[in-house]
Amino acid sequence: MDETCQEGLGSPELGRLPVFHVEAGSIPEAYYAALKAVHYGGHTLRTQYDRRDPDGTFIDPPGKDARVTIRIRDPFAQPRFPALSYCERGKYIAEFLGAKDHLVVPYRELLRMVREGEEFEATQWPYCYHQRLTAYPRSDGTTIDQLELILDKLAKDPITRRAVASTRVPEIDLFMAADMPCLGEVQLRAIEDEKGRLVLNLHATWRSRDLYKAWADNLIGITNLQARLAARLAEKTGRQVLVGPYSETNGSLHIYGQDYKSKGMDKFFTRFPACEPFVQRARTSEFLRDAEIIPQLEDLLKETTWKFPPPALDLIQGLIDDYRSGRFVP
Repeated sequence: MDETCQEGLGSPELGRLPVFHVEAGSIPEAYYAALKAVHYGGHTLRTQYDRRDPDGTFIDPPGKDARVTIRIRDPFAQPRFPALSYCERGKYIAEFLGAKDHLVVPYRELLRMVREGEEFEATQWPYCYHQRLTAYPRSDGTTIDQLELILDKLAKDPITRRAVASTRVPEIDLFMAADMPCLGEVQLRAIEDEKGRLVLNLHATWRSRDLYKAWADNLIGITNLQARLAARLAEKTGRQVLVGPYSETNGSLHIYGQDYKSKGMDKFFTRFPACEPFVQRARTSEFLRDAEIIPQLEDLLKETTWKFPPPALDLIQGLIDDYRSGRFVP
């Protein structure tokens, strides 16, 4: 049995945010272990999103919060997709890989909107993770493709520790009312294995995460990116590059109080008293490819709300082709 399925969590110290470490073999195992750590050992804490009635009394109970580091030895171990999901994962994968980057407001206009407190429309976004990583905005109006630059660093010198990309734009993010990016930094490490192959390790730093409703879908998105970065590094080096472990640091990994009753978190450990039954409910990449990912990507091509430009349509169609041909089945 994996150690993530074992019992035993200490009580949180009063006034001190607890810190936990989760080590797991797969995404579903890590999800279960993180939920267990935060639910049983997290600090009871309110958030800015807790609802109040007209007289100011809280409607929602407080949630649970902790700092958590997580390492997944094989993020593509099967079954890979937890049964619990709160988004259309095929569409979210496309978004994480850049399909909605065109919605991001240009830097100077964004700066003006933030300074003046102007609200964003549904099709005006202050950032996308992929946009910040591949078209990081500079004050002179130009952008930087950080991912391409750090892959070049790794291709030139695989042992570098400087392959780091950031999403942070302080003069924007620190002045936004609510929408500061949760993902802060990505670091790539290329470690040579016993056969001389490169193994691409990815470590992400996250400011804040909704553990119950968003964490697993975030993981599906960012590890899809990890797999494509490994393929790109292989092209640049002419060497075989494997997808290695994924790890992350979370400043706040939390379960919202309102999700206990409204989303069923209060019954989660009654339904799944141990790790194994939860993992058994997970789905394989091959099953989800046909049942969910390809159909959702095909639906995304037909959507008119987002007004996809030709490059975004090409990206989505390319994803469909990759999945349908079997070239890519994560």
